[in-house]
Amino acid sequence: MAFKSVSRLAIAVLFIAWSLPYIQGRLHALSILVKNVPEKLPEVNAFSTSSLKLVNKVRNCEDGIIVEEDAMAILSCDPTRDLWNTVMGTFHPKHAQSPNGKLWIYRYDLPDDSEQALTEIEFVGYEGQSFHPLGVDYHRDTSTLFVCNHHTEGSRVDIFHLHLSSTNAVATHTRTILHPLIRTPNSIVALDEYQFYVTNDHYARQRDSRALALLETYAGIPGGTVAYVDLAAETADVRTVARAPFANGAALLNHTTLAVAATSAAEIRLYTIRDDHSLQQTSTIKVPYMPDNLSADKDGSLLIGGHPHPPSLEKLVRHRISCIDDDGIVPKECWKSTSPTWVSRWTPSKGVEDLYVTSKEFGSGCAAAKDSTRNVGIMTGLYENGVLVWRE
Repeated sequence: MAFKSVSRLAIAVLFIAWSLPYIQGRLHALSILVKNVPEKLPEVNAFSTSSLKLVNKVRNCEDGIIVEEDAMAILSCDPTRDLWNTVMGTFHPKHAQSPNGKLWIYRYDLPDDSEQALTEIEFVGYEGQSFHPLGVDYHRDTSTLFVCNHHTEGSRVDIFHLHLSSTNAVATHTRTILHPLIRTPNSIVALDEYQFYVTNDHYARQRDSRALALLETYAGIPGGTVAYVDLAAETADVRTVARAPFANGAALLNHTTLAVAATSAAEIRLYTIRDDHSLQQTSTIKVPYMPDNLSADKDGSLLIGGHPHPPSLEKLVRHRISCIDDDGIVPKECWKSTSPTWVSRWTPSKGVEDLYVTSKEFGSGCAAAKDSTRNVGIMTGLYENGVLVWRE
C-alpha cells in the first residue's frame, strides 16, 4: 500500500511539474481579458507626430509592409471583412454580392494630395476570382508578391509578379498554392521568389466548427503551425516546421531568426532557422496583449501590433454585422473602430517598449511597420478607416 501511495504521489508531482508551464501561460493570457478592459487602459503615444491618413480611401487593412528602398508601403485591405472573415468567424450571406478586397501601393514620401500617393494594384490573370487578402510579403529583387487569400472556396496562397511604375501597379498572377498543410494561412515571410514561411493560425477552422475553433483559441491549444514552402521543384515541398497556439504574424529579424506571434499565448516566439529550413525555438517574448502582426525594421527592431482586449474586438465584429443593410453594405457611420490598439517594439538590448496604446484614437490596430531611414511608420487597423502614419 505504501508503495502504491508513493507511486501515485510521484505521478501527481510529475503531472504538476509537466503542466505548470501551461497553467502559467494560460493565466498570463487569460488575465489580459480582465486587466485590459478599455476603461482601464492607459493612453500611450511615444510618437513625435501621428495622424490618420487615407480616411475613406482604404479601410479594414489587415497588413501593411514597408518597402524602404522605394519609400512605399503595400497595404492589404478588405472592406468586405465586415461580411467575410474566416478568422473571426464572419460568414454573412450577403458577402457574395460584395466587392473583393484590394492591395494598395502607398507612397508615404509624397504629399497626401498627390495622385501618385495611393495606387490600387491591378490584377491580371486573376479575373473572376474571390480575393480576401490577409498577410502579404514582397520579394523585391524578383518583384514577387505573396498573398494569403481567404478565398470563399478555400484559403490559399496566391503569387503574383508585381510591375511598378510612377503611375500604376500591375500584379500578374503566376501561381496558386492549395495544400493540406496550408489550411488557415495568415502571415507570410518571403525568402526568395520560390521559398517562404507561412503561418496557419488554427487547425480547427471557423467555417468547419466555431466551437472547436474557439476552444483551440481560448485553451491555448497549439493547433497553429508554421509551414515552410519551396516551389523550386515541379512538385512543391511543403513542411510543417513549428507549432504554436494561434500562430499569427511572422517576420525575419535577420537571416537566421524568425519571429512568430503566438496570439493565444500572448507571446512572440523566436526561432533559429536551420540549414534545412526547419525551426528551433530559442526564446520567448511575453507581451501584455494579444499580438497580431510583426515586422522588423532595418535597425533590427521588432514591431508588434496587437489587440489588448479580444472581447472588445468580438463586440466590434458583432456590431459591424448588425450594421449591414439589405444590400450587403456597411454605411460610413459604422466604419470607425471601437476596439483598442497596442503597439510595442522589442530589441535585444531594451526588451519590450510600449509605443502606442489607445482605446480612442485608432482602433483594432494589427500591424505596424517602419521606414527607419526616413523615420516614417504606418499602422493598419483590422476594422479601422484609414491608416495611422507616425514619426518618432
